[in-house]
Parts: sequence; C-alpha cells; structure tokens
Amino acid sequence: MNRYLFITISLLIFIFSGCEKKEKLWPKIIVPAGIQTQIFGLGENYENQIWFNIADQKTWSNFHSNWEIAFGSGPNNEIVINGGKNGNIGVHEFAMSRYNDFTKVNISGIPALDWKFDNPSGQADSMAFNAWCNPNGSGGFLGKNSLYLIDRGDDSMGNKRYIQLILHSRIGGNYHFSWNYALDTAQAKHDVYINPSLSKNYVYYNFGKADTVENEPTTNNNWDLVFTTYKKFIPDPSNGNKPYPYVLRGVLYNPNGVKVYDVPNVGLNTWEQLDLLYAKSITCSTIRDEIGYDWKIWNMSANKYTMANKIYIIKDTKDNYFKFKFVDFYDDNGKKGYPKMAWELLK
Repeated sequence: MNRYLFITISLLIFIFSGCEKKEKLWPKIIVPAGIQTQIFGLGENYENQIWFNIADQKTWSNFHSNWEIAFGSGPNNEIVINGGKNGNIGVHEFAMSRYNDFTKVNISGIPALDWKFDNPSGQADSMAFNAWCNPNGSGGFLGKNSLYLIDRGDDSMGNKRYIQLILHSRIGGNYHFSWNYALDTAQAKHDVYINPSLSKNYVYYNFGKADTVENEPTTNNNWDLVFTTYKKFIPDPSNGNKPYPYVLRGVLYNPNGVKVYDVPNVGLNTWEQLDLLYAKSITCSTIRDEIGYDWKIWNMSANKYTMANKIYIIKDTKDNYFKFKFVDFYDDNGKKGYPKMAWELLK
C-alpha cells in the first residue's frame, strides 16, 4: 500500500470516526481485594501520554505529539523520531558528500523515497538514525557524509512539511546539527547545538518551534512506564499478512534501569502462583515495547476492546518487583482510551 493510499484511508477513518455511534456502557470490572488498580486517561482520541511510577503510584500527563526528534543523553549517541506523531513521519538518508549549503541538493520524487522510522523496540539496528556517526579519535563523534530528509507528516503546513537535516557531531556531550525546510530553501538555515541533561533520557526538539521542548515530565529514575502512541510494522491480514506501518497505542518501559517480562503460558491460577522467588529467577526483556499494544484485542462480535490473557513482571528503577495485568480499556462511563491496570508488589 503506497503513502497516498495510506493518507486517503486515514482521512476516511477520521471522517467516519466523527460520526460513529456512542459505544454501550459496559459493566465495571471487579478486581480481587488487595490488588491495586489505576486508570490511565489517554483520552478517546489518544491525545495524551501518561508516565507512571508504579511504586509511588505517581502519574504525569502531556501530549504525545509535542516533539519530532530527540537526542539521547547516554553514551550510545541515540537519535530517535516521534513515530506516533502521525502516520507519515519518517526519515530518508541521502548518502553523499556533506553539504553546507542545502540549496545545492536537488530533492525530487519525495513521496516515493524509502522512508524509515524507529522500531519501538529501541534496538539500535532498527532505528532510522542507526550508526549516524563515527568516533573522531579524540573522544567525540563526527556525523557521516549524509543528508537526511524528514517527513513531518501531512498535518504540517505546506512547504514546511519536509526538513533537510545534517548531523555534524557530538563533542563533549553536545550535539551539533543543521536544518532547514526542503521545499522552502529561502528560509534561513538553523545551526543548532544542544546538550542533553543526564537526568533525562533525551532532549526533545520541535522543528515547528525551532527549539527544544519538554517531554519527559520527571527525572529518568522516577518513572517506569509510559502509555503513548508510536508506529510499528505489524502483519496486515487484509494484504496477505505483509508488514504494514500502523500507528498504535501501547506501553513502553523506561530504558534507564526498568526491566519487563511477559509471563508465558498464563492459566487460571498463574496470578496467584507468581511470587518474588519466580520474579528473581527470570531473564527480563531488553525490548522497550515488551508490553506494547497487544494486551488489548478488538472483539468484533462485542464491538469493543477486551483484555488479552497476559500477565507481566516488572522490575522498577528502585529494584522492586511487581506483577501486573490490564483489566479494562474503558472508564466508568464506558469511554475507550482509559486503560485500567492492576498490580501487586512481590515481597
């Protein structure tokens, strides 16, 4: 399916979703006494992202689409893009000698380019800006001879949709990059230096504002999970199960020390049987979307989301172990977009 067809389908979904009938009010889910629960208000249009500290039961909320590119504070020089901003956001790399003058680059056939985005797993070889730099021999890093084109998506205004980007270096922790609008080269080139704080996983940048923006609402040792929106290739049953880039609503965990385990072979008594000894015996995943999106399943006959038979173990930033599961996707008034999580501290 090409990008134009994707845009058409997205528009149709948007149009008809505004006319859909209200969903039925479904009975409240009852959970056993002693289990802690909390509802996370993503909103019916999934406009919010919710950050959660499971031990302290603290939450923070902000809009998931307030940034477009982010620069890691760690030693791996990780650069990520916000795949959940819209269905079209992506990156194309032009391998060429470095240009200091963007007007020398003739960009044609933009929609047909090979666009990449970040896999929410967070694995280095699945990122759009994988291996963007090389060591300079003095403890710093220099960008490759590449020019990147970023599609901000069709919700960006006219000739400000596409960004030309050159990643120059990371020296002493500081990132240096240049950018301008690919379709409006009369606009001034932006030459940017940013230095991520070690108390956050990333520093976030918004091209529309031409400035850094806040996204992580607290320090990177003070949250465990984020309920958010992202893009991922998953099999499309309508097209022979070929991978298709879907925008999804799911859960990612904090890469700064948090670990998650998806318990296999869940049965009727699995929840009761999970204890601290079991939790300390397992090998947790290094995949950031180990929880992901498939804890909920669309039930065609019921015309609503139901919960999959999944239980997770989480080791938080304070080395506590919890078992948790999702028990609902609706609030007390029957509105979708309000996942409810139940958990217990293992001790």
